Amino acid sequence: MKQLEKATSLILLPLLINLLVPSSSAQNCNSVSFSGGRKYSNCISLPVLNSFLHWNYHQPNQTVQIAYLQTGVSPSNWVAWGLNVGGGSGMIGTQALIAFQNSRGAVQAYTSQITNYATTLSQGPLSFNVENISAEFVNNDQMMIIYAILDLPAGRSSFNHVWQTGFLSGDSPLRHNLTGANVRSLGTVDFGNGTTVHSSDNQQDRNDCNPTSLSGDMTYSKCNVLPALNSFLYWNYYQDNHTVDIAYRHTDVSSSNWIAWAINVDGSGMIGAQTLVAFQSSGGAMQAYTSSITSYGTSLSRGSLSFKVLNISAELVNNEMIIYAKIELPAGRSSFNQVWQMGPLSGDSPGKHLTNGANIRSTGTVDFVGGTVQSTGGGGDRGKNKNVNTLFLFVLLFITNNGHGILNAISWGILMPLGAMIARYLKVFKSADPLWFYIHVTCQTSAYMIGVAGWVTGLKLGEKSGVQNTMHRNIGITLFCLGTLQLLALLLRPNKEHKHRFYWNLYHWGVGYTVIILTIINIFKGLEILNPAKGWKQAYIGILIFFGVNAVMLEAYTWYLVLKNRKKESLAANDKYPQTT
Repeated sequence: MKQLEKATSLILLPLLINLLVPSSSAQNCNSVSFSGGRKYSNCISLPVLNSFLHWNYHQPNQTVQIAYLQTGVSPSNWVAWGLNVGGGSGMIGTQALIAFQNSRGAVQAYTSQITNYATTLSQGPLSFNVENISAEFVNNDQMMIIYAILDLPAGRSSFNHVWQTGFLSGDSPLRHNLTGANVRSLGTVDFGNGTTVHSSDNQQDRNDCNPTSLSGDMTYSKCNVLPALNSFLYWNYYQDNHTVDIAYRHTDVSSSNWIAWAINVDGSGMIGAQTLVAFQSSGGAMQAYTSSITSYGTSLSRGSLSFKVLNISAELVNNEMIIYAKIELPAGRSSFNQVWQMGPLSGDSPGKHLTNGANIRSTGTVDFVGGTVQSTGGGGDRGKNKNVNTLFLFVLLFITNNGHGILNAISWGILMPLGAMIARYLKVFKSADPLWFYIHVTCQTSAYMIGVAGWVTGLKLGEKSGVQNTMHRNIGITLFCLGTLQLLALLLRPNKEHKHRFYWNLYHWGVGYTVIILTIINIFKGLEILNPAKGWKQAYIGILIFFGVNAVMLEAYTWYLVLKNRKKESLAANDKYPQTT
């Protein structure tokens, strides 16, 4: 029996330890799981509009299977991708694939040949054959995907391509924005060698800051392109009275959006931001007002700021919203932390903005005298690669931006339940005593220390992004407190024979399983907030299923051993004290 127990423990221990290496999926171009089991051998992250192009090229019959994917879209958007096979490089002559979700909830996908700038993207055949065109909208990921098979023009594999997005009016595509990323979404793609070239990569359209795009007689001496959310800041600084005329311009918005720009005199994120807010009311009139943000649950209600704001107004023209104002800056300073944002409207009330992507990178500093803007909120649009000079800087950047979720998933989500399983199922093997205890303590202590690191990165992430999610935060604080209590309880652990050991065990088990349940809830809450690629959630669900299946099998085997040992002990007792008649 001892040999069986020892062999079983040697089998189960590596099985449990192997759980420490979960499968994961990087949040990049190659992490997308397409419907219908589709797979593509080539993938390129396009430089603007949060877009990706996947394809399989078949040289013998000169065809290509493509999947064009665009994130950050909603049911009120259309998306398009196309080839310009006639030698042109822009919109005219593009053979386009179009997709949007219609008013009935169905996703439409069709072809459209663009022959003029006034196109309505009406349905029509292309200059080459297109087969099996379809599309899908993944609401949870705010992602639209167009699928198709193209018969490429003979003798060529390299073409100019264009991609685009805009708003819908009912079931009709409206004109797309004519500034920012929407005028840089073109390049070349070579389906044969798997490369793309985009002359717009790392370049900024010079017209983006063109003051002629602003209404009125006011001209501005300074302008900066803000690094996220298609936004621009114009200003004139007046040294004699320490005031500044500003124009905050936000492109790619509609009447269903609100926008905001703010300076934070004493902080760097959302809390304390002295904000200018604008939106178009349901009656069609523009609303522009000030709001001082004092909590993460703000509704952007009207209120005075810590400094004086004069002549605030706003306008919405061609999917561009602009806030104008004159600000009396706090004395003795010209450089401030700034925040800008956008979100949806609910009637005439601003709703909660997104808490991922560009919406958590829209922070930085502005120096009204020096005329400079610096970003503190991370990188540009999704898909752009950052050039780093050393591996250390890359790892540091990765941990800073992704460490909170990864550290907490490993610690609270994997190590903590693994440690509980070790204590529950290994200690029934006499050959594993006291080894199981030291493994259990090591596992739980490691989980706690890594979890504390994840908790700290979460606090820093909240401060950096200016966004805080109350439920997720409160559960995290509760887990930290319970984990600390568990660690302290180890120091007060009574001996096995002590009369209070039973009550200590009840406490230890109760707190431990509470931590595991709260952890699972909070990890899914965190995944909902960050909205990463589907692979992350699927990977964690797979880990939980693996835990559950193994727990059921081990529980059954544990009870089998317990009952067998009890029976064996009972027989031994009967042999030692035989009944007499």
